[in-house]
Amino acid sequence: MTPAFLSPSRCDEGTLSSPLRRALEGADPNAVRDVSLEGVVEIRGNVDVVLPASGEELVRLSSRRAFLFTEGDPAEVVDRVRAAGALAYDATGALAAVAVANEQVLRRLTDLDLERIPTAGPFARVTALFRRDPDGWVRVCVQQELGHYVAEAIVDAIAGLEDA
Repeated sequence: MTPAFLSPSRCDEGTLSSPLRRALEGADPNAVRDVSLEGVVEIRGNVDVVLPASGEELVRLSSRRAFLFTEGDPAEVVDRVRAAGALAYDATGALAAVAVANEQVLRRLTDLDLERIPTAGPFARVTALFRRDPDGWVRVCVQQELGHYVAEAIVDAIAGLEDA
């Protein structure tokens, strides 16, 4: 069982705040959204034993490392993945995440082939995980301590396009 202090989903109501709250204050929600509090589970070991449930997306980085994005409680997902035989950790609190609507903004911050999403690679000079929503928005996840910097880079890129 995952200790409660490791999972943001287990925090007392009203005590949880996004690491990007200040950086995205005033940003246009039609251009960029904070999705930092959505569940993320890091998986190591035999990734093949992990079967994503409804509302989950598995992003493989290698045969022995992946991230499982979930709409459900990540602490429960951790327990399910561990029972299947892989190592799993709730990484929700370790990552900051944004969803970006404009492909031009993304192209200003990464040279990755956006057609290869989901993937991992450079974004605003840091390493990021990329996923694409069904509505076309691209989700970018980075280490939480780099989140504010990345959010500011995105906001600056959006402003640069608006000024052009």
